[in-house]
Amino acid sequence: MATTLTRQDSRFYTHLLTNGLQMIGQEIPGVQSVAAAFWVCTGTRDEDRRQMGVSHFLEHMAFRKTKSFTGEEIDRAFEELGAEHNAATSWEMTYYWARVLRENLPRTLEILAELTHPTLEAEAFDTERKVILEEIARYDDVPSHVLISRFMRDFYGGHPLSMDILGTPETINALTVEEMRSYWERRYGTRNIIFSIAGNFDWNEVVKQVEHLSAGWQPGETGRASVRVQIDPSFKVYPTEKFVQEQIAIGVPTVARNDSRYYASAILATILGDDTGSRLFWALNQTGLAESASAQLIEFEDTGLFVVYLVTQPSLAQQVLDVTQHELERVQNFDIEQEELERCKAKLNSSLIIGGESTNERMMGLISSWQTRGRLETLEEIRERIESVSLEDLQALVNDFPLWPKQVVTAGGPLPGESLRQSA
Repeated sequence: MATTLTRQDSRFYTHLLTNGLQMIGQEIPGVQSVAAAFWVCTGTRDEDRRQMGVSHFLEHMAFRKTKSFTGEEIDRAFEELGAEHNAATSWEMTYYWARVLRENLPRTLEILAELTHPTLEAEAFDTERKVILEEIARYDDVPSHVLISRFMRDFYGGHPLSMDILGTPETINALTVEEMRSYWERRYGTRNIIFSIAGNFDWNEVVKQVEHLSAGWQPGETGRASVRVQIDPSFKVYPTEKFVQEQIAIGVPTVARNDSRYYASAILATILGDDTGSRLFWALNQTGLAESASAQLIEFEDTGLFVVYLVTQPSLAQQVLDVTQHELERVQNFDIEQEELERCKAKLNSSLIIGGESTNERMMGLISSWQTRGRLETLEEIRERIESVSLEDLQALVNDFPLWPKQVVTAGGPLPGESLRQSA
């Protein structure tokens, strides 16, 4: 099945290959670059808890050896193409991407396709295990990573979303190459992969090439088990003497990524914790109380997380927490004016359009539209959805997903546990 839509000087394409691999694309006139990616719809939440970290470990193994390339040859090939490239693993997705000049696209697609099919040899597996263990140790010295890992465990409890993307030393040491091969065979099939591309390209040629490259790939499994999310409010402090500052995360549930109220939730996050001009910016950053104060959405397939993240000196931690809770209570009581709403819409729209001038951002935006709406959206359509959010929509959202007082609060740093208390 193939679809071609022309909207506002851009051509949008979709095509489902006979092997089950979904292709989506946006041709952007006037640019010389093109960005492409293979998105595998699998991540940490799809792992067995005993094999926590296998998705991220597998992503690393892609750059060790494939059928046609050694790790060194992969790096050299990308360098010769002048490519920007990388890969990443999240709770729900693993993807391999590159951005190149138009004339280098065919060779780039060959390499990206190879990355989804590593050889997974035992010797390379044992070597890369050491790299993963070093990465875990390195991130154990990063305060923000330590806090968010603890917070996700506190927030999601026994749910798969509570698992750490990197895994733990115990699970990585216990993992076998046979278990990784089994995971790859199940989760890296064509029915579970989406190919996205944006920029300057010939769609028909891209379809032919991807069809050829994926001709021998197995279908694998698709979808994931749905596990009900049960959030229990809590307030936990983890004394960590090796860190100098106190880190605090405050979280509540919010909408899933395909919910029509997503942009209302995004506007609430902008009102509270945007980098500049937000309520927490003026109340904490500009008063010298906190080094960092932000609010953001972390959206998933079937749930969402609204989280406030704070970094401050230990002596100011209680005051920072109290001020933040006051601002959350104000929003919950709907102390929001139309003028503030319009400013936040302008911020989101500006970010959308400026980001949309990058082929890489548009390529990633395509996958977001496809997964949230089941179709491809123009930037104008997204702008219209942002502009349509009203004060009534925001009030309905905080009624359905209260920001205060039932929260999960996780803190970590040099303070002893009894030094912080939940704000009244």
